[in-house]
Amino acid sequence: NKKLKGETRLMKRLKTLLHSGLIGISIGMICLAVNVLLSLNNQRIGIEKAQLSFISFLIWLVVSFLIGLSFNLSSWIFDNDKWSLREQIIINFFVCFVAWILFYFLLNDLSYTWQSFGIAVLNFVVVYVIAYGRYLYNLWLDIKHINEQLKKKG
Repeated sequence: NKKLKGETRLMKRLKTLLHSGLIGISIGMICLAVNVLLSLNNQRIGIEKAQLSFISFLIWLVVSFLIGLSFNLSSWIFDNDKWSLREQIIINFFVCFVAWILFYFLLNDLSYTWQSFGIAVLNFVVVYVIAYGRYLYNLWLDIKHINEQLKKKG
């Protein structure tokens, strides 16, 4: 029975990782679309002339999945009860930030400029606020629900 519980926990974790990877892909594809549209505007050409190689698309797809996984894995920081929520958020932020920057520069052939770094930081903050804003909102709803249940019992 213990083995079955362990396998069930593992399957649940794998399902969560897959879900996070797919969310990463969806966010990554939105970022890719925005980047393509911004590059079109800079080049003053129409959207019908936009081109993206299949390899570039696959790289974005894989890296987006990996970013989703890294966000999920970094959420394990919230399982540490020894840290306050503020400490958990700060540590999580920097763990995710380092992963994001590495992925970002990997996508851009490790080329680095202060402008590209600023863009990477801005992109990260937007994605982080979306991802963890949703997480904290769900946490707040869970706490609200628990408090309502406690009031009914008390």
